[in-house]
Amino acid sequence: METAQHKADDTVLAEMGQRMVAIRLSSKLTQAELAEMAGVSKRTVERLENGQSVQMTSLIRCMRALGILERIEKMLPDTPVNPLLLLERHGKRPKRVRKSGKSPSSTQWTWSDET
Repeated sequence: METAQHKADDTVLAEMGQRMVAIRLSSKLTQAELAEMAGVSKRTVERLENGQSVQMTSLIRCMRALGILERIEKMLPDTPVNPLLLLERHGKRPKRVRKSGKSPSSTQWTWSDET
């Protein structure tokens, strides 16, 4: 079985759309009703359910209208920070990644015939 990591973007969008259809139907809502509840157009709901690209805010609005917005937590769980790292940084979470050592751009550039 193919894992989500290896599926094409179109395949993932299509599966998400199918799941949204199933949830909408189990909630006994039409596309027009969901669109009105979510504050989006019916065409946006159609695009979402057909596996086409929609704005993230439209997806969030539809999930909220369907009562499934809390599922975002499963999709993007909060990343725990190492308590020792928090102590070391005086309670501040890291905001960027810094690599140690030389970066490829800091190496001396030479012509290919200068060996």
